[in-house]
Amino acid sequence: MPRPLMNNRSDSVSWTGRTTGPAAPARTKVLAERRSARYLRALRALDGSGKVSTADVDELVGAVHREFAEKFCTTPLGIVSRCYLGAPYEVHTLALDGSIISHYRAGEPLPHGMDRARSLAESERYLAIEVYPDRLLCVRPDGSTVLLESDR
Repeated sequence: MPRPLMNNRSDSVSWTGRTTGPAAPARTKVLAERRSARYLRALRALDGSGKVSTADVDELVGAVHREFAEKFCTTPLGIVSRCYLGAPYEVHTLALDGSIISHYRAGEPLPHGMDRARSLAESERYLAIEVYPDRLLCVRPDGSTVLLESDR
């Protein structure tokens, strides 16, 4: 019998995956559209160095907000990405409410419900994971997306 990929306890949130496609409902399809080159450049810049100036953070957050204001119906709570600064760091976050970029060590909890995206963010398959209250959206390096929705 195959082992579950995620914890299947009754108190956990279960996620179902869907790639962008014609079978997706309209609301989901809009959110899961391919991300723009400008947005992908902004995501890649998050991990350029351990030190990012306030102006750089403001520009990154502005690029993210522009992407969602121009195309999508909602803005994520935050974005989680794999960290390339090396040990002891494994992921970093961009919290859009406070324009904060933080790098997290292995096992260090992430704020605002973003911890549920950690294992996906550690994968080289995804450039970033957008965290929403009811879903995760995995952004691939080519800008295509995989939507994971909560069953709750």
